[in-house]
Amino acid sequence: NFCSYCIVPYVRGREKSRRPEDILSEVRKLGESGVKEIMLLGQNVNSYGKTLPEPMSFAELILAVDQVCDETGIERIRFMTSHPKDLSDELIGAMAGGRHIMRQFHLPLQSGSDRILKLMNRHYDSETYLGRAEKLRKAMPDISISTDIIVGFPGETEEDFEATLRMVERMRYDAAYTFIYSEREGTPAAAFPDKVPEPVVKERFKRLLELQNRIAAENCEKLTGRVLPVLFE
Repeated sequence: NFCSYCIVPYVRGREKSRRPEDILSEVRKLGESGVKEIMLLGQNVNSYGKTLPEPMSFAELILAVDQVCDETGIERIRFMTSHPKDLSDELIGAMAGGRHIMRQFHLPLQSGSDRILKLMNRHYDSETYLGRAEKLRKAMPDISISTDIIVGFPGETEEDFEATLRMVERMRYDAAYTFIYSEREGTPAAAFPDKVPEPVVKERFKRLLELQNRIAAENCEKLTGRVLPVLFE
């Protein structure tokens, strides 16, 4: 999607989709060898299938994998990463109906500020993001949502950062992968003006971590007294 801070498309080139039969064969072999959980990984899994001779959606793929799990004893399916602008109702429905698909979704936010999201070339705004998250939670009330957030993107003001904090409060993520902006030579963002001073970035990063840690602890406390299945790695 050529986010302005990301070097991956320039390094790896355009996305390609593996053949579904190859993926299903690998899943079957893993299941037969005793594997209990698999992860379907892509730079944007929602784009899966667009380059195949016969187009296939990621929702169709994950339901096919779910069927193989039935046959081989694999207990859990996870996937990441999904771009919010491409999160389809079809995928939400597949997750809700799948037997082995974990009720866990990684939905990168990156920033709660619409102005910064535009500079990042993310192709959605905060309200669009919240709408997608609301659909996930309506279909699966027990879903766990995690995210990615970048602090200190060029031009980020205190107002922009506070918008991110407000989004974290509204979303109440179970986990957040938080990053201090790191310049990558060759990306558009590397040439952006108004770099945020390091002391300011570190102070904001600390505030974000404190907020997210509090929310995560409060979410965990809701499970006190319940007995749940756990997979040890």
